[in-house]
Amino acid sequence: MAEPSAGEAPPAPSHGVFGKVTLSGPVPKLAPRPVNADVAVCGKADRPSPSLILAKDKGIANAVVWLEGAKGGALPKGPFHLDQKSCLFAPYVQVVSKGAPVIIGNSDPVAHNVHATTAGAAQMFNRAIPVKGQTFTETFTEPGVVRIKCDVHVWMTAWLFVADTQFAAVTDKEGRFAFPLVPPGTYRLKTWHELFGEKSQPVTVAASGAAKADVTLSLLDASN
Repeated sequence: MAEPSAGEAPPAPSHGVFGKVTLSGPVPKLAPRPVNADVAVCGKADRPSPSLILAKDKGIANAVVWLEGAKGGALPKGPFHLDQKSCLFAPYVQVVSKGAPVIIGNSDPVAHNVHATTAGAAQMFNRAIPVKGQTFTETFTEPGVVRIKCDVHVWMTAWLFVADTQFAAVTDKEGRFAFPLVPPGTYRLKTWHELFGEKSQPVTVAASGAAKADVTLSLLDASN
C-alpha cells in the first residue's frame, strides 16, 4: 500500500501486478471551484478542480486500484494523516487500512469542519475543527470509498479508500501502480475514480513473472 516518492515511478515488480490507468475518449471539462469564505486566508482566486489530473498521455492520477481476493501480509497499521492546509485537504486521495487510526488535522488559522459520508452519501461523522494545530483521530471499519468535505469551505473535498487488503494503492501522477509479491492466482483488479466510477477486470499472476494489467476508464462508460 506504500506509495512512491513524488515524481518517482513505482517499480514494476518481478513477481506481482503492475500497470497504468488511462483515460479513453472525451476529457471532461471541469469548472473551477469558487472561493467564497475566509478569503483573507484562503485567497480570492477560484481553485481549479482537483477531480481529474491527467498526464500528457492521459494517464489518470488519483485513481484507486486494488486486488480483490489477494491474500498477503498484515495491513499497514498507520497512523494515516489527513490535513487541512491552505484551505485544501491533503492528500486529496489516499488509501487507509481498515481499522487503522487516521489523524485529521487543521493547519490553517481558520475554522474548518470534517464531514464524512460514504460514496452513496450515507452520513458517517461531522466534526468541527476550529483551532489551528487541532487534531482528532478516526478509524474506519467498513471497506470502501469515503467522501470528505468541509461545509465551511465548500470547494474543499477529499477521498479515502478504506482497504481490507495490502494490495491497494493510489495511482501516481502518470497513472501508474504496482503491487509486488502478489501470490500466484487469478484475481479481480478493481479501479475506482470519482468521475468514472468503478471498473473490474480479471488478472492472473503466474507462478513466475509479473502480470501487466492496464486499465482504461471512460466518461462514456461511467454514464451507462
